[in-house]
Amino acid sequence: MIEDARKINPGTILEADLCIVGGGAAAITLALQYMKSGHTAIIIPGGGPNQSSACIDLYRGKVSPASSHEPLEENRLRMWGGTTTVWGGRCVPFDPIDFKERSWIPGSGWPIELAGLKDYIEQANQLSEAGKADFDARSAFPETQTELLKGFDDDELVTWPLERWSIPTDYSKRYRDDFESAHNVRVLLYAHAIHLQMNTEGTVLEHVRAACSPGKDFQVHAKNTVIACGALENTRLLLASKDILPAGIGNQNDLVGRFYQSHRFGVCGYAELKDPNKDFIYDFEKDAEGVYCRRRFWLTAETQEKYQINNVVGFFSRGAADASEHRNAMVSLVMLIKTVLGGARMGPKRLFQILKDQRSELAAHAWIVLKDGPSIFGQLASVAYLRFFQKRRLPMILPPKKSNHFPLFFQTEHAPQRESRVLLDESSVDNFGMPRLETKIQFSEVDYKTIRIFVTLFKKRLEESGLGTFHLSKADQALLKEPGRKAFNSNAHNIGTTRMAASADNGVVDTDCKVYGVSNLYVAGSSIFPTSSHANPTLMIIALSLRLADHLKDKSDMSHSIPSQ
Repeated sequence: MIEDARKINPGTILEADLCIVGGGAAAITLALQYMKSGHTAIIIPGGGPNQSSACIDLYRGKVSPASSHEPLEENRLRMWGGTTTVWGGRCVPFDPIDFKERSWIPGSGWPIELAGLKDYIEQANQLSEAGKADFDARSAFPETQTELLKGFDDDELVTWPLERWSIPTDYSKRYRDDFESAHNVRVLLYAHAIHLQMNTEGTVLEHVRAACSPGKDFQVHAKNTVIACGALENTRLLLASKDILPAGIGNQNDLVGRFYQSHRFGVCGYAELKDPNKDFIYDFEKDAEGVYCRRRFWLTAETQEKYQINNVVGFFSRGAADASEHRNAMVSLVMLIKTVLGGARMGPKRLFQILKDQRSELAAHAWIVLKDGPSIFGQLASVAYLRFFQKRRLPMILPPKKSNHFPLFFQTEHAPQRESRVLLDESSVDNFGMPRLETKIQFSEVDYKTIRIFVTLFKKRLEESGLGTFHLSKADQALLKEPGRKAFNSNAHNIGTTRMAASADNGVVDTDCKVYGVSNLYVAGSSIFPTSSHANPTLMIIALSLRLADHLKDKSDMSHSIPSQ
């Protein structure tokens, strides 16, 4: 059932087989899978059904150095449903190479294999309403040309890999009825986990202290607990709960908060094709179930090893959010709307700052819309229908083929680094008295090398194949020389702060996602990823949460089957 936790009296003690801290994809997936066992669960989502200014404030923190990361409250939602309420819906699994130890990427390698996650990836795709987990255009679209551009693929760059798109599914709405009717699961809306209370030996989690407002605490006692509130908040809760373990829970080897990763994103250059109307699969395709799919440019695993670089993909997309070189009124209108709505969601102060910082480019977009406005009237009805009035939404508006201007978007893996980290800012606390966070994200030369190699190989292949030319502006050339100079935004891809490892010397959780040294505390979400791949993390978060739920169901079954002494 879904309850208003503000009605719980202070000092109340609640009991369950499982406590789940978090309200996003990981937490909801865990609960959906676990509830089938019949065992009891309590969810502390950290907010209500909508984002509030008070919840936004709880996420504020420090960025060091300034502008090296977006404000910590910018891309995160402390509410029931989490970022599934606003995500675009891109579903992509990791590649086999992502799980391997790579000599040129220190800290790489997972203690589990991708093959063991196959069934969970299938289930994750179904939960996300992204259809069959077929990410190969050669089998998903057997009657269509294999390549995105006919004659483009070679031994280094291929275009048959697919991304699939969810509706996008808002998990809090899609699965609301399941939770409303569940007699063994309680969702405590508006409740925040503010402390993990360990036993005196620091080996067992005794209870989670929670509250809806300061000073009005209650407790949740559970046989097992999972923290699933995002890579940043997972870290904060573990480090801040230090009354018994001074370094924080699971931090006996100073690894909690370290190896913080994301992805490097950007747009660099644009392609001009010899004939954009011939043998070119540019738009989104629909599979037999009506699911939107799109092909990608991918550097093969062999190529990554050859050049000693990270995993990376590319797309033909719109220009950068602040770029107006495309000169297309529809694209400019979309840019203006997204900028204003995105800023408004973060509050008036942040909106004003965004408008101030991007005023010249926003003015350029506005001029394009005013100048070429009549040309988009015919498109507006179709776009509005596909984007806002169909259950399955068109993922994005792409510039028309006739412009023959195709910006190249890249998304690269972020190599793990010990000194790239999240830690407590002891000088500042939130409304509940919890220390706020400080991020110190770092990138290394291999991250920048990956961008340079990818763009260089793409340009070489496009032009050698005779399919078109690739153009780099002075700004693009400067980006390739010094990719690290551009301000970074994680786009909510927060990864790697409680990494999974085969031993406590190398990670925070084991292969079952259990915190080393604690018998009944687990972590879910992208914080457990040892490496980040090129892929958006959501699908893998869901798959690994399903896997963890099965483990916890088995553990609960065993504990209930053991007769009391």
